[in-house]
Amino acid sequence: MRLLKLAGLGPAFARYSIENRSTWLRKFCSATGVNLSDRDLTSAMKLDMERKWHSNLGDARFDPASEAPKRYVLAMFPYPSGNLHMGHVRVYTISDAMARFYRLNGANVLHPMGWDAFGLPAENAAIQRGIPADRWTKQNIGQMREQLEMLQFSFDWGREFATCDPEYYRWTQKLFLMLFEDGLAYQKEAMVNWDPVDETVLADEQVDDNGCSWRSGAKVEKKVLRQWFIKTTRFAKSLLDGLSDRTLEDWKDIIKLQKHWIGDCDGYTFELKVVGEDRRIPIWSQDPKHLKEALFVAISPENLLNSSKIVQGKLPLTLENPISGRSLPVIVTENVKFPDGNDFYLGVASVEEDRQLAQSFQLPTNVSTEEDSSNENILQLAKEHNLGAYPVSSKLRDWLISRQRFWGTPIPIVHCPSCGTVPVPDSQLPIELPLDSVGIPLAQNAQWLATTCPKCQSPH
Repeated sequence: MRLLKLAGLGPAFARYSIENRSTWLRKFCSATGVNLSDRDLTSAMKLDMERKWHSNLGDARFDPASEAPKRYVLAMFPYPSGNLHMGHVRVYTISDAMARFYRLNGANVLHPMGWDAFGLPAENAAIQRGIPADRWTKQNIGQMREQLEMLQFSFDWGREFATCDPEYYRWTQKLFLMLFEDGLAYQKEAMVNWDPVDETVLADEQVDDNGCSWRSGAKVEKKVLRQWFIKTTRFAKSLLDGLSDRTLEDWKDIIKLQKHWIGDCDGYTFELKVVGEDRRIPIWSQDPKHLKEALFVAISPENLLNSSKIVQGKLPLTLENPISGRSLPVIVTENVKFPDGNDFYLGVASVEEDRQLAQSFQLPTNVSTEEDSSNENILQLAKEHNLGAYPVSSKLRDWLISRQRFWGTPIPIVHCPSCGTVPVPDSQLPIELPLDSVGIPLAQNAQWLATTCPKCQSPH
């Protein structure tokens, strides 16, 4: 009975009559060769049971031609560190139980397995061993696959893949190019959290309360780098609204955290062009009609636009404001209340303190508001002028995706001295990593960087 208790079948088994139990035990012992009269579940007994059931329990394939109801059970793909731990056992036991439940109810189940294989830990481990990151990763995948097979989870191993496979990340590159073509992926200089040990950028969440990296423990530095961003702020409202979906009621703690990250979409971001330049500055305002009566844009002394590092003064640049038809001067000051998490402030004529500040900088304060200045009209005009005008919180930032190391998906962009930023044609995807490289960031790999511009065909 100890074996049955270990399997969680004790109470159910006890409900059977003695005769039924005897019949069941004889069949079980005959099929497995296990003697249930033994007091302990020995290693030899376990191996006998595994040999019996291994071919029946593993590698359950999804049948595309089946007309049975389809179910998709997806557990988070593991990072191939080399060994399973109890967290893996927990997660995949749950998904396996769900997959088997649906199959027993007649469903055609897709229960895949793959490997979330890119990342800094694999790169660092490979550098320490003096081998390429792909070789280290594939060794770990082989070892962890063997361990998962020993646990006899019913995965569809015929669909196995790793995110470091070129045929997988070609689609990551394709998605990036689609975002780039729609203006949703862009490059700009940004102040970032820099880990001097791992030599990579960290998200704010990866910096602890003591200002140290969550992984290396190094004191994090502030550094200005040219980075790639995804314009997630444009979708802030839909992301926030999506968290109210009734199907997410079992994820209240996660939802609360994500709502805090996104923030209340209680204002709008307007992307104003720098006069004479090809860059835009995101200006947040809680009241769209303020754009009509705007006098200036104020920035903090720490703002990246303040390259001359003045404490207070007027910068030699202005922003186009097609809503009012006047350009907006940019001033450096600490004498305004910046929005939460933001170091841009829109000064307007209807606020007395803003008028006084404008006068102190000898800026004009007379504005015309005779035309329709309702929020609805201003938002419509802003969209017609491609100013963005999307609802968002003042503290939310676009998603920084750049990394400064090797083991990750290469960004499919060529920087041509003549043509500028040029996307790689779909026909040339995937742009593959140089797999024989050991510990050399892509930006320092001269042989890999040597290419031709897809637009003008010039080599560089």
